[in-house]
Amino acid sequence: MKKPERLIGFIKHEEIEYPYEFKEESFSIMLYPPTPDVWREHSSPVHLVRSIKQNYKKHEWISKKELHGITSEGYIIIFNVQDAYSNYHGFISFQVNWYLCYTKMLSIDRIDGFKISGHDVNLFYPPQIALEAKIEFNKDDCTLEKLSVSSIKQQSESCGRYRVSKNIDADIEVSAYVSYHSNTGINPIDSNSCILTKFSVPVGMEVLIKAYYNLRLFFNYITYRNNIDIGDVELFFVNEKNIRDYSGILVFPQEHMKETHEKVKSRIITYHLLSEHSSKLFTAIKNDMLGFQHLCNSIDNMQNYQSSRIIMILSEFEREYRNIYGQDCSRSDEYFEVKGDLIALIEAYRNSKQGKKRQYAKQFKKYVENRDNSFENNIKNALNDCEAILSTFIRKKYSGTYSDVIEGISSRMGVVRNGIAHSRLDMRFDAIHLTDIKVIEELIYAIRMKKSSINNMNCQRAINDLFGENMAL
Repeated sequence: MKKPERLIGFIKHEEIEYPYEFKEESFSIMLYPPTPDVWREHSSPVHLVRSIKQNYKKHEWISKKELHGITSEGYIIIFNVQDAYSNYHGFISFQVNWYLCYTKMLSIDRIDGFKISGHDVNLFYPPQIALEAKIEFNKDDCTLEKLSVSSIKQQSESCGRYRVSKNIDADIEVSAYVSYHSNTGINPIDSNSCILTKFSVPVGMEVLIKAYYNLRLFFNYITYRNNIDIGDVELFFVNEKNIRDYSGILVFPQEHMKETHEKVKSRIITYHLLSEHSSKLFTAIKNDMLGFQHLCNSIDNMQNYQSSRIIMILSEFEREYRNIYGQDCSRSDEYFEVKGDLIALIEAYRNSKQGKKRQYAKQFKKYVENRDNSFENNIKNALNDCEAILSTFIRKKYSGTYSDVIEGISSRMGVVRNGIAHSRLDMRFDAIHLTDIKVIEELIYAIRMKKSSINNMNCQRAINDLFGENMAL
């Protein structure tokens, strides 16, 4: 199903059928009063005051709701909008979060899967593998004699399976396909890649959107940026002939400008480095184990290290370290014994007290329970664990033995982290601190990919590509 060039039709709002028009540039929907009486009602001062009161809800998030209708082509359409509208002299408009356009053949409670294709999908899984070129030269003057491009039928490749929701699995595949354009002499044949998500059982909109956001965050992760382009979501169901029927399209707003950096093709972790292990990243995303606040809006922004971004990078390392290694990694048996004894003693004391003493004891107990290795030691442990992956990049940035270098990185980053934690506004950052921060960024990826069973060489290649290390690996 193709995305409609223009979205106009009728939609129901407050039990009234309104003509509407969707505005792509602002991603909003304008509702036109169907009669002069409705227009006069909505433009009256009483209605304007009522709408202002409805839109203003103290200490509450703006809720969402769905508007159902039809398009001029006869498709069914659903607009998910913010439940707070603008009123311009009786003409009301809603900000749209997403819209779904589909045929009557599709049941939105029984969706079997979806497909995406876009610029960044082509970068993740290069589509040129679906094409084969043959070139013949003239033997006499070496001029081009014949050039032919043919399509090679490709089998889809697996990204693995993950549990997207309770009792529902999602199988993810990538493939490339060829398109022929008969009415043009410029690029009459081209190829594109797509990612297919197939659910183990038919699902509704809630699971579908959850799976889409997991996929979107996956692309944020493998590109280290927010301005991704993965296109619109094509929905399908499996018909009685066991064939996928693409009968719906789900569209979200494009929040960022498309990436135009000259090195965009290389600054991504590609499928051939992750393969079926991709699903382990999906699982981590679904379980909220990965943070994304430290990512950049574009490739150019990756070179800018404001203090706020440094804070988020260090926070993300702490998060990943705790998720992968555990809270008390590398501690001795004696440490765990003493910690357990102290917690038991505090709990016994707490149970014997009342009022504020009991509350204070609870706070001390929580403090001991959450007490873990220092930030400096955590960096050192992680760098030692990932030496086989990161030693090549460390040698490029620093001089000295690996153990001496990571001792210095850990010490400096420990000071920075503690300074941030204690609101040290007079902290000075030197050039070596920025180099250290870049190492922490690469370390965050190294520990996660190693946890995802990706071999050391592919981990190195992924970091080399993503962070532009430009090393021959």
